[in-house]
Amino acid sequence: MIGRVVFCLALVCAAGAASAQEQACTMYKVNTSMLNVSKDAGGQIYNDALFDGDVTCVTRLKNVAGVDWAFISYKLDSGNAHTPVEGWAALQYLQQTDAAAASAPAAGAAAAPPAAGAAPSTAGPPPAAAPSGAPVTPSGATATARPEDVLRFNQPIPFGAFPVNGHSIQEMIDQTPFFSPVEGLDESLWKKKCTSCHKWDQERLCEQAKTYVKQPRFVLRVQHPFGGTLKLALMRWAISGCQ
Repeated sequence: MIGRVVFCLALVCAAGAASAQEQACTMYKVNTSMLNVSKDAGGQIYNDALFDGDVTCVTRLKNVAGVDWAFISYKLDSGNAHTPVEGWAALQYLQQTDAAAASAPAAGAAAAPPAAGAAPSTAGPPPAAAPSGAPVTPSGATATARPEDVLRFNQPIPFGAFPVNGHSIQEMIDQTPFFSPVEGLDESLWKKKCTSCHKWDQERLCEQAKTYVKQPRFVLRVQHPFGGTLKLALMRWAISGCQ
């Protein structure tokens, strides 16, 4: 009997803990073309990226040097699936949303077919199709940049650490990498200008950048000669249309 009581109490405690965790989760929607997610609040080591309209679960806030940061536990995907994020993002690029809005179909989702015999819709024409070759986010949405978030090939990258910050993608093509592309590789084999091994041009680099948009979390786990910041810049450039 005592064993049953203890077991029931354990179930009640577990349910209470789960409920508390759920209550601690506040839903926010990404309110910028692309949101960098860093390992630490205020940090520049990136482990993920989110896109305009992504709905996220924020569990705590932290102020670093006068800037508010939000810890994102997960994001909502189709079918209300939870995709782990586990990283920090600047709160100014997140907009709080309620549970109903968070579970509503994303903009651009296919509408249900009308019932048999229903009157034809008087709504306006469907939105124009995305440009051919436009990058697609992990959720399947077409990634587009707001005018204020556009990044061009010859424009200085406005975020991250040296040497990426302040240099354009065009300039970075001809730089000497900071990190080996393969761990343990002798410096004589990799510490040379990128152009000595790669024949990057704007078109080829654009195709590579689009692959980063598809799976930013997994791409950022892999070491890059200039760190994750350049990959994030390439993602933003791809979303901007590789201009």
